[in-house]
Amino acid sequence: MNERQSSVYEAIHWLYESYQRAKLFHQNQFVQFHGASPMPDVFARLDSEIRHPEWTEVLLNEFGRPERSAYNVAVTGSKGKGSHAVLIAGILQKLGLRVGLFTGPHLIDFMERFRVDGQVMPEAQFVSYVHRVRNKTAGLNLSAGEYVGPVGLLAVVAALWFRDSNTDVNVFELGRGALHDDVNRVWHQGAVVTPVFLEHSLQLGPTLDDVAREKAGVVTDETRWVWSGPQSPEVIAQLQQRAETVGAQLNWVGEQACVTTTSYSEGPVQVLQVQEGSEQVSIRVSQAFLSSNVFTSVAAARAVWRDLGARIPWPEELDLTDLVIPGRLQVVRREPLTLVDGTIHRSSATYIKHWLEVQLAAIANESTQTRDPVRPLVAVVLGLPADKDGVGVLESLQGIVDWLGFARAHNPYLRFDDTWISLAKDRFNTVTEFDFAEQAIVAAEQQVGNRGIILILGTQSFVADALAWLQVDTKAIWKGM
Repeated sequence: MNERQSSVYEAIHWLYESYQRAKLFHQNQFVQFHGASPMPDVFARLDSEIRHPEWTEVLLNEFGRPERSAYNVAVTGSKGKGSHAVLIAGILQKLGLRVGLFTGPHLIDFMERFRVDGQVMPEAQFVSYVHRVRNKTAGLNLSAGEYVGPVGLLAVVAALWFRDSNTDVNVFELGRGALHDDVNRVWHQGAVVTPVFLEHSLQLGPTLDDVAREKAGVVTDETRWVWSGPQSPEVIAQLQQRAETVGAQLNWVGEQACVTTTSYSEGPVQVLQVQEGSEQVSIRVSQAFLSSNVFTSVAAARAVWRDLGARIPWPEELDLTDLVIPGRLQVVRREPLTLVDGTIHRSSATYIKHWLEVQLAAIANESTQTRDPVRPLVAVVLGLPADKDGVGVLESLQGIVDWLGFARAHNPYLRFDDTWISLAKDRFNTVTEFDFAEQAIVAAEQQVGNRGIILILGTQSFVADALAWLQVDTKAIWKGM
């Protein structure tokens, strides 16, 4: 490890020191009252009981609210937060605005969390900003057992860099919640809510109503508008109540925006028509982006464009085909055709199946024209922890996969067992188990050859392992950058 790498490592390590101290305090408290074993996860409690996002706000105040130098949009939800954040940032950049983007977690490189106009933060600047934040944090008077959330510290770093980079707009992806999420303390005029479902019940609450209440916290006192896609009745009620309380305008895609899909997929490209009133924009975008995500993101970007005074005319066309999300329906090579995606439940697996069917149909059509009717072999490399929707994923892939290989992620905190392997052996002809993604990918390549198709699917840590093995650049969100 060279000196530069050491400095970055030390900066990242410091970000978690406050959290680790608080965790040790609570563990010692448990031992004092309950004995040494078994030791539970002392932070497996409601965010409202354990997290203190107010310290992030204190730090932002100490630095003079750096985020207020630009227009800010916060993105929350249970599914698709990263996709929406990247799309909104990409659209705004295409409109000629300078855009900051804060997302997380990262796949391979920690700097993936911070981007300005698609470019990641230089490591030397990251170390410098962390040093400044560390000096301010030293003056905080935290009670025993309290901590400054690591992601909150990162949000402060991002806000400082965005201010110094003279951004016009910043897009912040929140963590699992909103009401008690550190990033939510960033002052934001706009809010986007992606589909919300029951998740993180230990931290957000045991019911969908609890989760919805936490997510609705993204609507803060300074929030002017909210854009949301379709939601369940519980989520709608919580968003309506919150918006009415603070006086924010709540908009639903499919109502005010009147968005519809009037076009079709052209190979790997979607052409979508988004209608709002008398104005229409035609958007070309990779299939990695769900059409519903595009609609919501366009509506949010248009709200920003209006609030900033519509500096340029709203375009009739937007070409986003060069916009990518690393690890999200990402084609990483053509021979063999290899796709990587963070598939962990039925809905995402269904989309993967559709993508595969489109590819197979195109290949079949080409084979007919060349009189070489050979269907390519399809191999799937799957890294699915025990707590994911293995049933939904396997059922979605059944019938179109020739070879299935299971592997684990290197992340030691994820639990992999034989549950999904046993289930798969009853549904697929060829099922093989490997230690890690690297070995499974090599075996898949041997199975399908250069003319086959390989799908690498699984949890984010597994996707990161695969992308690292395949030497895919995860820093870029624009092709050719």
